[in-house]
Amino acid sequence: NRVTEGHDLHTMRRVRMTVPLLVAAALPWGAGCSDDDAEPGRAPVIEDARPAAARPGQRVTLVGRNFGLPGPLDRVTLGGADVAVESWADRALLVTVPALGPGVFDFVVRNGDRVSGPWPFEVRAAADAGPTVDLGVGDVAP
Repeated sequence: NRVTEGHDLHTMRRVRMTVPLLVAAALPWGAGCSDDDAEPGRAPVIEDARPAAARPGQRVTLVGRNFGLPGPLDRVTLGGADVAVESWADRALLVTVPALGPGVFDFVVRNGDRVSGPWPFEVRAAADAGPTVDLGVGDVAP
């Protein structure tokens, strides 16, 4: 696991998080989630979604860069539907899959007037019995 800093969206306070090694390993060498890592003026970039598929109500960690600080205009959508964001850091977002039917939909991150490219994500049917792993910030992969 890797300890990093981010912001709790409920209190807007700076918090320390433990990011799973699985997520931390995907970050560029020496990268953290501090405000100093943001690339001003750059659009957010989604580099991965973990897990790669989930059911509505499950948590997903979006890994990337230039997510910046959370603000009133910032949001994440999946297939055009707003997504609940549990924690927001410059390089990792913890989100909850909204109530969508099964299919492949695009995650998009908006930070102010900057918008990421789409990241395709599979939403599974609620009754799908396939195995899933609900990884969130602070969880450890099996």
